[in-house]
Amino acid sequence: MAATFGISELWDPAVRRDPHAFYDRVRDNPGPVLQIDPAGNRFWVVAGHADVLAGLRHPAIGHEVHRHHPGLPEPARHHLPEVARIESRQLINLDPPDHTRLRGLVSGAFTARAVARLEPWIGDLADRLVRDARRRGRIDAVTHLADPVPVNVIAELVGIPEADRSRFRAWSAAIVSASADGPAATLEFGAYLDELAARRRAAPEDDLVSELVARSDQADQLDRDELVALVQLLLIAGQETTVDLIVNGLRLLLTHPAQWRALRDDPSLADAVVEETLRFRGPVEIVPPRFAFEDVALAGGVVPAYDRVALSLWGANRDPAVFDRPHVFDIHRGDVRRHLAFGYGIHFCLGAHLARLESRIMVERIARQLPDLRLAADPGALGSFRLHQDGLPLEV
Repeated sequence: MAATFGISELWDPAVRRDPHAFYDRVRDNPGPVLQIDPAGNRFWVVAGHADVLAGLRHPAIGHEVHRHHPGLPEPARHHLPEVARIESRQLINLDPPDHTRLRGLVSGAFTARAVARLEPWIGDLADRLVRDARRRGRIDAVTHLADPVPVNVIAELVGIPEADRSRFRAWSAAIVSASADGPAATLEFGAYLDELAARRRAAPEDDLVSELVARSDQADQLDRDELVALVQLLLIAGQETTVDLIVNGLRLLLTHPAQWRALRDDPSLADAVVEETLRFRGPVEIVPPRFAFEDVALAGGVVPAYDRVALSLWGANRDPAVFDRPHVFDIHRGDVRRHLAFGYGIHFCLGAHLARLESRIMVERIARQLPDLRLAADPGALGSFRLHQDGLPLEV
């Protein structure tokens, strides 16, 4: 029997306080659920694990709808404003062949083997942060523990000088928040990268920017807007999602005392903590917007051609058909590896290995070296799912 949904229910403040109850109802609905976002766009929500996986795999669901819609010619990029040009070349907005070409330029830097070489460096950074937290006594989990790790690691990998890294944190926050400052941040970032590219072109170093600049000098490999978009995505995605993962992992542990005690007794459970945090409250609620290129049968119904498809990773990762007691945070669960927090298929998160490594190291170091860590605020007052923006006060 079909449930009744408000046409913009997903944005209702009560739903935002508990989105999982909404996705429970979506999973039980015989067909995708139509919603209209605040901008007036129609899209169809899918929340079952099997259905989300099918959507992620489906060849007729993708990003570049203008390639398939007869009434939407491909935009002339050279006529677009700079911010729109850069946005249009983001990996998360592209399909093959451009997606394949651009991802191939950077994928080698994020393989499991390449990332594993960073472990000693990340471990040293984590040790310094934990020692500093112990000296402070009262800290914010974002500022003092989670934020410095991905900011410095991805900047080191990409090749951003240490003196410039604080600027990237401000740009990243402005762009991700979709605030009025976002376009200006994108333009400032583009101008900065133009300067850095010129320096690397004159004196290459052993970093990803130097490699990409060399590629950009080959016209068929990478143009200027693609270079800016690619580095911007690596820096932002490499920061925001990992900060979210670390901070929410700490929040969940400290509001589930038995799980926190289990980790302190056996810090080797840090990997399990990371995976269960990804399943229970991953950084991405819905995958970046995708479109049906034709009428697509999905989740027991049909998504009309050219409409948006909202594939909910949060919904998939709480599906009782796949996970035992899905609304329970349990670091000992045996079914956790079936989560879809990093997506699936050609858009599987490029930085998944790095995010897992950074988060596991931080969680393990905290469990070993800060065993008395506790919340410095009423758990009920936290409320927000955006703790990486709002902060998480702790006492050590």
